[in-house]
Amino acid sequence: MSKFKSACIFSIFTILVASIPASSEAAGVTVRAKFSFDAVADCEHPSVRDFPVHAEGTGTLSTDRTATLDMESNVEGRVQYTAKLGAKPTEAIGGSAQVRVAGKHTLKAVREYPNNYIIVYMTVRGNSCALRIENRLKPGKRQYAFQGNIGTALCSKPRIVRAECVPY
Repeated sequence: MSKFKSACIFSIFTILVASIPASSEAAGVTVRAKFSFDAVADCEHPSVRDFPVHAEGTGTLSTDRTATLDMESNVEGRVQYTAKLGAKPTEAIGGSAQVRVAGKHTLKAVREYPNNYIIVYMTVRGNSCALRIENRLKPGKRQYAFQGNIGTALCSKPRIVRAECVPY
């Protein structure tokens, strides 16, 4: 279960951090955003149904293309991630993660696991911000496998019930 949360969080973080509107207040900081999401997960291993997942935090993208995410969740507690925008996929627990530009106002973060991908799109235009999260199985796979510090969670497709971001 915490694997699912970690994956979503890392993806959201990378995208949120990398696509917030410009801010001239902090030296070296290009964009900043606050984000939160809620999801529900059903897993066979461990056996759990309708497990609520909640996370919220902030992300920043610096002029050197370094993205930083500070996040608090009911699954993992407080975590911090750092990544480089546009870099090759980096190793992550049970897979890899990367951030790319997906359009003039949109960033795309991809978290890869053995059976699936979590793809997060963050679009920022002026003072508005939109967040979209997709969970996709790899060809031939039937269950989503999320890796974390306590092992592997085998789940049906997680249901994102709310995802939002706000530039600041």
